[in-house]
Amino acid sequence: MASALDLVARLAAVDQQRAIRHVSHRQVVIQPHALIVCPLAMAGEDTAVHALAVGGIGQTPEIFVVGDPRQRNEQYELIAWFGARIENYFADCRARGDFPQFWVSSGAAAGHLDILADRLRFTRDNPQIKRVGELLTYSTERMPYAGQQTLMTATSSLATLFATGQHSGDDEHLGVFLTWLSPPAGRSLQNAIAEAERQVMGVKTDPEFDRITLQPLVSAYDAARATHAQPDELWFRRQQVFSALSPIVTNIYNAVQQALRWLDQPIAEAPILTELRRQEENAFLSFMNGRDAQRPLPYRDKPRAAAYKMVEREHALQAVAADQIYGDRMAAARARWDGRLIAGQVIETGSVREGRKTVHRLVISTDQVNLHVRPRDLLVLTRDQRMQVVIEDVRIAPAGTHLHLRIKKGHQAVDIPTSGSAIELGSKGADWGYMIRKRGRMRDRLAVIPWTHHDDPAPPSSTRTVPTNLQAAIEALR
Repeated sequence: MASALDLVARLAAVDQQRAIRHVSHRQVVIQPHALIVCPLAMAGEDTAVHALAVGGIGQTPEIFVVGDPRQRNEQYELIAWFGARIENYFADCRARGDFPQFWVSSGAAAGHLDILADRLRFTRDNPQIKRVGELLTYSTERMPYAGQQTLMTATSSLATLFATGQHSGDDEHLGVFLTWLSPPAGRSLQNAIAEAERQVMGVKTDPEFDRITLQPLVSAYDAARATHAQPDELWFRRQQVFSALSPIVTNIYNAVQQALRWLDQPIAEAPILTELRRQEENAFLSFMNGRDAQRPLPYRDKPRAAAYKMVEREHALQAVAADQIYGDRMAAARARWDGRLIAGQVIETGSVREGRKTVHRLVISTDQVNLHVRPRDLLVLTRDQRMQVVIEDVRIAPAGTHLHLRIKKGHQAVDIPTSGSAIELGSKGADWGYMIRKRGRMRDRLAVIPWTHHDDPAPPSSTRTVPTNLQAAIEALR
């Protein structure tokens, strides 16, 4: 049902013929010292960077273009130039106790950096280039973590704040997204979008441009190299390639700068960003300590390391989902639509003595039809999470659904809701320190790697007995 709200936002954008803001708080961190990175790759070459623009927010770009990126020495020259900037940037962030942040135009550019880092960190003949790949790996390996704030794409970040009137897949073209944000006056929006779509905003140039303009220039440069032409002629041929590619990569760079200006809205940050900053700072410090200790970055993780990463990514996904609903009105509305937040009215209160304790109970009525709750679920009062309640029963009533609740804790710190008052309940906020405790338990359990993960797996010779109480055995693993 939450998707219905997104559909409504997109329909409103179509009606207004411009993108509309669909959150109440900014959802991404913008580091003032962040680096904007815009690579252009040669067609048919996944990792050959032909041109690269790098710069800070609000700054003009530094641009490096090679004559032919298929020539290893030229490609290494560009990578070394890029690596020097990464090295200095990471050192500055580490000295400040902060974390680095890269901004790229779209998911295609982020994926290109991922492939590039994967290739460079296994370079054997050039330690300097290998170091660049290792440092770049930090940002690319953060991508699968929900809520990561290190390798940011302008398109997906804009989508957290604004809704356009098109399919989400079409939002991946940064030029089109910016057109929705600022439609040209006196022109058809559809015509402006069609024009924007012809602009290069990813990592590959237009095939027609490659065939008509770029290919002859690269061929002329290669011919000059093959005939050992004079340095002046080589410089001239290379400058021709630079003149062809620099306007394209500059246009992408300027589009990312424009996107950052749209993202830097004068609105409050979502409360979850405070914790996400802390997570990034810890992750960066851990990574750099690993570089100092010269820990290897393997091509494939071993079973124990793979298990750690899988659990960390799953926990990040759950933690972000749990905390995003607090502090943003639209996120809370989506949670109410899909049943993760329960809004209702207290219709009955009561207290009874059970042994030495006084147990307080509530009955609330809600007209939400898409609840996903069951007995024994733990919920918290959204206005003050110190009060926790446990669902004892869920009953369908003529006017909606009645939830019978027992207050587990917090009734002395928070006033118990009175009969007739409005109430909102949700899942408990994320326990961000959970992974520290979980990692210790996993280390103990994985001290002996299961036979299924050995190089030559063979089933154990002894047969295992099935527990008589299977549910208790599963609960013991938690």
